[in-house]
Amino acid sequence: MPLINLIQEQRALARKTEAKARILFFGFVGVASVSLVSFGFFMFQTDALMKEEATLQAQTQKMQPVITKIETDERAFSALQPRLRTLEDAIQSTDKWTGILNHLMVQTPRDTWLTGIRTSGSDPTKPITVSFIGLSAKQQLIGEFIMRLQNCKNLENVGLKYTQEKIVDRGTGIEFEVSADVVGTVEEKPKEEKSS
Repeated sequence: MPLINLIQEQRALARKTEAKARILFFGFVGVASVSLVSFGFFMFQTDALMKEEATLQAQTQKMQPVITKIETDERAFSALQPRLRTLEDAIQSTDKWTGILNHLMVQTPRDTWLTGIRTSGSDPTKPITVSFIGLSAKQQLIGEFIMRLQNCKNLENVGLKYTQEKIVDRGTGIEFEVSADVVGTVEEKPKEEKSS
């Protein structure tokens, strides 16, 4: 029977097993080290974020009276918003009428007198119509008055309604009525919500 040397194979097997054990040990140590470093990093980040949260909460508590005051002021402002809008609309309307009357004061021809101004505007989807009633010495002056009214930036659609001869205390004159629409007096229709 031949002699078999099994010691050599056993030693080789032991070295392989030892090498595998070393690799597994160093792998375990490496993974444990990375896990430990990651755990430390995340703990540090968590601690930093908790400190930042505490700082922000302290600042919020410090600013709470200011925040409450801002909220109170916003509620008061929103409650006053309709009144403010009404006042702004009234100012714009007053400025329009001031402009119209100033235009009449400067642009009414000589020997032409206004005896009345009448407005009508019951439908908010149509502009306010103003009628100028007056007397003039000649038809040409009435035509000039109409042309001058057409140059007023607050009036549009200026037109003659009628003229007629009228007896006045100094003789005869021509009574007239001119109508025009006031610019910007049509209320916008509320936008209807589209139903799906």
